[in-house]
Amino acid sequence: MRQSSLALAALAARLASADVQLLTSVEQFNSLDEEHHGFPQQTFRSSPIIAPVFQVNAWDQSLTEDSPPYIFIGSVYGHEGGGPMILSGKDLSLVYADQQYRNAYHSQVQSINSTQYLTFWEGSHSRGHANGYCHVVDEQYNLKYNVTAVGLDGALADMHEMQITHDNTVIFTTYFNIPWNCTQWGGSEDGLLMDSGFQEVDPATNELLASTLTRVKTQAGDYLVSSRHLGLLTLISHDDGRPLWTLGGDHSQFKDLSDGRATDFTWQHDARFIDADETTITMFDNHGEHTGACGETPCASRGLEIKIDTVAMTAELIHEYFHPQHVDAGAMGGVQKLPNGNVMTAWGWSPGFVEYTADGRVAMDVQRGRLGVDNTPDMFAYRVTRGHWTGRPTWPPSIGVDVTPHGTAENATVYLSWNGATEVVRWGLFVGDDPATIQDMDNYRGAVDRQGFETVTSLGADARGQYVACAALDKDDKVLGASLVWDLATGQPVVIQSNIASVKTVAPTAADSSWGLPSIGVCLVAVVGSFVAVAWYCYMRRQRRVGGDVQGEYKPVASDA
Repeated sequence: MRQSSLALAALAARLASADVQLLTSVEQFNSLDEEHHGFPQQTFRSSPIIAPVFQVNAWDQSLTEDSPPYIFIGSVYGHEGGGPMILSGKDLSLVYADQQYRNAYHSQVQSINSTQYLTFWEGSHSRGHANGYCHVVDEQYNLKYNVTAVGLDGALADMHEMQITHDNTVIFTTYFNIPWNCTQWGGSEDGLLMDSGFQEVDPATNELLASTLTRVKTQAGDYLVSSRHLGLLTLISHDDGRPLWTLGGDHSQFKDLSDGRATDFTWQHDARFIDADETTITMFDNHGEHTGACGETPCASRGLEIKIDTVAMTAELIHEYFHPQHVDAGAMGGVQKLPNGNVMTAWGWSPGFVEYTADGRVAMDVQRGRLGVDNTPDMFAYRVTRGHWTGRPTWPPSIGVDVTPHGTAENATVYLSWNGATEVVRWGLFVGDDPATIQDMDNYRGAVDRQGFETVTSLGADARGQYVACAALDKDDKVLGASLVWDLATGQPVVIQSNIASVKTVAPTAADSSWGLPSIGVCLVAVVGSFVAVAWYCYMRRQRRVGGDVQGEYKPVASDA
């Protein structure tokens, strides 16, 4: 489904008040892509974080309003580093980014012992495999667990899978070298052969619990094996390792009720059971190694939902999802069935994501990079998922200011953000002449609604004072966090915390609609403390480093690529 240019223009206009740049012109997007060497991006005044700029080809927000509210992507920013990224599902504005890593692939919300965590893989990679670490991060963005491979002579966790199992363990794929006589193929007698497998690890201790071929437990304890080079899935018995059945490939044991469309997948990714009785499978079928426009031939890459009957030994295609921009993806990709019936698909080396309704309509079609061409290195959308998340960072909100000619708040522009905070609804602004008493109620200028990642506001023509601070407020005007105090004469922070502890408001009257005047009563309880320069230095270093719905959680599965 392609929305009209009028509808897309209206969408862009509605979202333009926030910092997020959503483009609806492919030509404009491609120009920005060239300007930033394949990584369309935007920067901010209040934060060193780099955010993506998206091309929106279609978006009917009425079809996505019941989807989980946050979108999770593992990303790389060219030479700027990589890390997990959280987007708002309402306007695609950035919510959180941690860009201290070299590479990061899929990120998603998963649960351990009924507690939600943000999980992602990071590390180094080469074509087809990687070495790295599985990170588990709590709602304050503290690293709770750091898991990797055990006993593989330096080989670490591969990036293709990181799943929390129903036993609260972490399972991931591995690639490692084994000694092998390679003389038959022109190599040496003491050569090395690259093998692949999986490990299951206790996240609390990094104790190895299981290690074998690339496989993941089902509820019954068996293992679903995805072999993309062979184009098949196999269920392996946990008792004796024998194959219980094979779906796809040259020796599929299932009768295809869909004229071959249910079993002819190849080079697939992200295969997993999605229902309690483990008879429905989703996967991303790359169906080849071609990335780019489909041209005159029908498109091959697709998201799949397949129903299997292991008694009658039949397989039936329930849904297949092709990209609305007529492109294929030769590597990566993912499929997520959402609780409302929608389906989120990620298109790997064709860097975009598309959300479909249960009946197959395109609800959202978004590009992160250019489509229809060969892959740009490190520009991808491996797996893109939706989920619920509450982020409560321990670092303070950030401010950026424009230095005014007179060095005061008069008509000063202020930029406000808080990387990772999900509960901020409004910003309270304080302006005064003494940084040590910035929290006094006489200094309160009022509140402005949060807009996107970075909210931009003017303090007004009647504003006076040399110093400014902000408080992040929730829906009940409770203070969630307070910024440092900033000097409008220098554009730099001073070594004083604002320590704004509470802001209690009364409902404004009709006459109190002007932002330029204090419009609501304020009661403050504050403790003023000094902040040494070393603390500011540490804060800035951390700012530079730190930039699925559980009910619909998939059963874990691993893939050999």
